[in-house]
Amino acid sequence: MPDKFDRINSRYEQRAKRRKTNIILNTLIAIVLILILIVGGSIFLTDSKTEKEMKEAAKTEAQTAEKQQSSDKQDTTDEKEETDEESDEQEVVEKESDEQNVEKVIIDPAWEPVGTEQTGHQSSYQMGSIDWNEKEKAAAYAIGISPENMTNWWTKGGANPDSQAIMTVSESSKPNEAYRVYLEWVDGEGWKPTEVKKLIENDKGQE
Repeated sequence: MPDKFDRINSRYEQRAKRRKTNIILNTLIAIVLILILIVGGSIFLTDSKTEKEMKEAAKTEAQTAEKQQSSDKQDTTDEKEETDEESDEQEVVEKESDEQNVEKVIIDPAWEPVGTEQTGHQSSYQMGSIDWNEKEKAAAYAIGISPENMTNWWTKGGANPDSQAIMTVSESSKPNEAYRVYLEWVDGEGWKPTEVKKLIENDKGQE
């Protein structure tokens, strides 16, 4: 009888040991699986976070570059506008003169050629010709009136008659307020005032 009980006890002990071993193994396997899930999840989250950060960094960099480009463009525009304003705001020079019958000399840096209808250019001192009319237009522009309201008292060529002209003119209603206007020809653009002398007396209106 004792031998039989011993064998039975031995079987129970072996089964108990196997059960314990299985429990331990299953526990270890479960722990390993949990660790794998934790590590894998951590890696996935890190990669996802890194990718998101990279996208945000790229987006921020693109926005910064766009703002910088816009700022550079604005700076260039502002500089051009400032240059244009400085050019437009150049002061008119008015100075007294010791020249006989000249009250003052006027030079306006903003004067421009008045345009031309001519193809090529040949200076004409014939009243009513296209070139004559364009000379009168430039003289009227120089003293700030329209050609229709101007009287041309006298016109002659300058040092180079083909490209320079001198005119004595006044507003039609003010014949005693005369001006001597100096013009020069700009190819393709027409006659341009270079200097105006305000006369004390209309020395050509008395002739």
